Amino acid sequence: MDNNNLDMFKVVEMMDKQKKADIDTIFSDLDSVKNSVMEEEEKRKKADKVYSYTSDADPTLITKPVLPADLGSFNTRFECFRLLIEKVSYGTHNVNSYVEGHMDALKKYYQDASNNSKDLYVIEARVSDEMNRYNSHSQLYEKGYYDGLLYVFKSLKRSKELLMAKINKEIINKL
Repeated sequence: MDNNNLDMFKVVEMMDKQKKADIDTIFSDLDSVKNSVMEEEEKRKKADKVYSYTSDADPTLITKPVLPADLGSFNTRFECFRLLIEKVSYGTHNVNSYVEGHMDALKKYYQDASNNSKDLYVIEARVSDEMNRYNSHSQLYEKGYYDGLLYVFKSLKRSKELLMAKINKEIINKL
């Protein structure tokens, strides 16, 4: 009977060791996932940088416009979208062909959104379709145009999120 008890204690001890090993494996897996996410983020940041080579020795770094944090007051999703488009900033570097392509995409879909201000889901689908079909990024104008499409798409998504947050806040205040 003592042999059975000793064997049982050994089994329990082995199970505890196995649990510790499993936990260590889980944490090492989490660390590797965290590192891969950080590497992907760094790659994305590098990909967001666009260079214009005006001469071999002087590449000009173009920073992609980002959505503004403060928009001010708006009542509809279209007003929010309009504010996001109007507050686009190209920074200090003015590379004409990139900015021209970016602005062309903004103008095209701003006009389209103005005509369909009640249903921006249609515009969202059109931008998404054009982004999926757009396959040339070799010229600076084309890169700017694609980034403009991406900016419009993000603006449409952000306008939806901001309007939902505003409505949610109003509902909470009335309750």
